[in-house]
Amino acid sequence: MSFCKFDSFDDFNDSKYEWCIRVRAQTIWKGITRKSKEFRGFNIVFIDDTNCRIHAYIAAQLAPKYQQHLKEGQIYILQNFSVKYYNDDETSRAIRSEKHIYFTQDTNLTKDTDGGLEIEAQSFDLFLLSDVEKLKKDNRFLIDVVGVLEDGPQKISYKKNEVEKHNVKLTITDGRTSVNVTFFNEFGDSFMTAMNQKLEPPVIIIIACAKINEWNDEVCLTNYPATRFYLNSTHPSVKELKRREKDSGFYIIDLDDEDDFEIPLISIKELLMLKKDYLHKEVQCKVTVKKIDQKMSWYYKLCTGCEKEFDFHDENNQCSKCKKIIPYPDRRFRLYTLCSDSSGTVPIVLQNEEVMKLCGKTIYDLEVDENQVGDGDKFPPILKELEKKMYNITICLTEDNVKKGSNVYNASKISDPEEMSASHSPNFKSSIELKPT
Repeated sequence: MSFCKFDSFDDFNDSKYEWCIRVRAQTIWKGITRKSKEFRGFNIVFIDDTNCRIHAYIAAQLAPKYQQHLKEGQIYILQNFSVKYYNDDETSRAIRSEKHIYFTQDTNLTKDTDGGLEIEAQSFDLFLLSDVEKLKKDNRFLIDVVGVLEDGPQKISYKKNEVEKHNVKLTITDGRTSVNVTFFNEFGDSFMTAMNQKLEPPVIIIIACAKINEWNDEVCLTNYPATRFYLNSTHPSVKELKRREKDSGFYIIDLDDEDDFEIPLISIKELLMLKKDYLHKEVQCKVTVKKIDQKMSWYYKLCTGCEKEFDFHDENNQCSKCKKIIPYPDRRFRLYTLCSDSSGTVPIVLQNEEVMKLCGKTIYDLEVDENQVGDGDKFPPILKELEKKMYNITICLTEDNVKKGSNVYNASKISDPEEMSASHSPNFKSSIELKPT
């Protein structure tokens, strides 16, 4: 096996199944339906020797073949499996990748005995604690975070449907942002057991695959079947946080920090060149809205229960996710525009908040204004007035942009050019380093 050429995760596609990889199983958990408690299969997070991660799935009918061989931390040679792409509606995904592995009847999973390049015990996709609030409405992914444990955890008992339950509440911080965490039942018990060990202060915790929840208008992290915690691990992020925690200014919040951060201003030509190094990062473009596509609907319908977007042609207004019929679904602005500067043109989608900011009205203000939509559903003139004007548009690059090559961008913020920092160059001199493709 030492002469086997292992495939890279980056090369994966759904055109074949003769793949061969050498990986460590970082996390293994059972997929069980919440209501019926039916076992759906095994989920695994694999790491390779480049610290890249991918999610793998073993369906329930195949589980007996592999169950006795599955062990967290074990290194395997995995051969002959399918690669599938996620749809847009999967939620609580452990890995931010568009691809994942499916075991088949022909998949071969064997313990690696030949050795090879070192594979780390854990790999994480760590987010800042300040990102938790921003990501609370994005239920597609779980999140990895690291923080210093504040004070001591509290175990709380309560009854739900006459059943005794308990949870453990704690707070973690990076010195500037604090986030509440709740671990439920057995997972909370395992955390308390680990805390009873002799741990050198400060106690620094990495929480992998935490779920972001909101309760009573307060965002917190909770455990999910994929969630794992690591106390005072040897991961570089823990060593760095421990070093910073010794600094007397660790817990001082600098309110001017956010003002000092400058989102780079780039041209459209430069925007089209950005690749995966800029995934989830923001850039600004100074553009003119040349055209708004009036053939596309200027709003979309939203389920008021689960916030799933409706199929616009579904006259029954039945939500495809929660299956409820919503007689009066919510409505949100969405404009499809073509924006240009001297270097090129790209499609940019303007979402609800930014359209309201530009026109100064809600979607319902327009629907009751006969001068805007009349008795029908015509394109409102006030939205047409947004054309031929110049704006600073902030764009957060998505996987579709930097990995799939989609040149349709979503605006996260929009403002008048006068609001641009004076430090930005009017000649589109980029303040970021563009790496060659």
